Amino acid sequence: MTVRWVLLAAMMLPLLGCGKSAIHFMREGGPVAQAPKVEQAVTLRKLWRRDLGQGYQNSNFLLTPSLQGDRLYAAEPEGRVYALDAQSGKILWKQDLDEALAAGVGADARQVLVATREGEVFSLDAENGETRWRQKMGTEILARPVFAEKQVLLRSGDGQVIGADLDSGRILWRVRRSVPALTVRGLSAPLIIDNVALIGFASGRLSGIDAESGAELWSARIFRARGSNEVNRLVDIDSDPYQMGDRLIIAGFQAQISALSLKTRRIEWDSDHSTLRPLSSVGDTLLVTTDDGSVSGLDIRTGSQLWEVGALRGRGVSGPLGLEENGLTVVGDYKGLLYLIDAASGQLMGRQKGGGGAVLGIYGAGKGDGFITLSENGSLTAWSVVE
Repeated sequence: MTVRWVLLAAMMLPLLGCGKSAIHFMREGGPVAQAPKVEQAVTLRKLWRRDLGQGYQNSNFLLTPSLQGDRLYAAEPEGRVYALDAQSGKILWKQDLDEALAAGVGADARQVLVATREGEVFSLDAENGETRWRQKMGTEILARPVFAEKQVLLRSGDGQVIGADLDSGRILWRVRRSVPALTVRGLSAPLIIDNVALIGFASGRLSGIDAESGAELWSARIFRARGSNEVNRLVDIDSDPYQMGDRLIIAGFQAQISALSLKTRRIEWDSDHSTLRPLSSVGDTLLVTTDDGSVSGLDIRTGSQLWEVGALRGRGVSGPLGLEENGLTVVGDYKGLLYLIDAASGQLMGRQKGGGGAVLGIYGAGKGDGFITLSENGSLTAWSVVE
């Protein structure tokens, strides 16, 4: 059985709404590759670690932290929301909503937003964690809230995009799109450029929606379904659209990675890489973790593959994070191992045990060579690179 078919078989239960979490599907199924040996040219230093509470062993909903200035806002699946000092990990405030959460964290200087599994959005004061407002949206919110100028944008599992007032939560507009009978559970978050929300759908289409009015300004089919059955025809855009200069990068499951010119709205190139993971970059190198766990660097100008780290296949590798200052990228695997890769050559430069189970996400720490990992047990850990 090929790796792809193992992955597709493992996905079927979460796709149908039962069984193990979609967060973990990449480490289910066939034999796992041995962790590659690495000659340590670069090491990592742990700065702090904070256990948030309930982990993700039985959760379908990944809650991504949000860095705002010197504060890191985070949440865990059972409803606890935190403000942490980004430098020390010290808890500045904690709010227990006593509601299981499905989406978050969205934040700006004034407020922190999370959504419950019942479709209710909570706005908490960024300074002290007190509830500013709460609003039922009438549908299940599955992507982290994204802030526009005066609105928050929300995405639901039934194909809706919702614009709500940032000061009250009042629903201002809804855009409804049909959803294929079978989709990968999870949604990409909107990317807002000049108050236009760029949104990828499970149908393989990308739309530009005016964030103020909800008017659809344009829509383009990026990926076309192929195959003879519903599983083979999945082309969900679940990786967040990613901007590199005047190009917008869109990635689809079982599809391709495409570069769209923001000036002409024409596809400049396609590359045969399938991913659900977040994208990143260092300089002109686009960084991709594909569905089989390999990590690739692509030339942003042409889409050609510059290098590939195939030794990580089958290890449930996280999306990459580019560390521009060091010219490195970092990824994590299902055993909690972190790998440092030279973004120019693809050479493995370092490996370190992170702890806390699978690395579910890696996030920038705002400046320098620091980053933060989110682990399967619900812990956040801050790291810096030591050369």
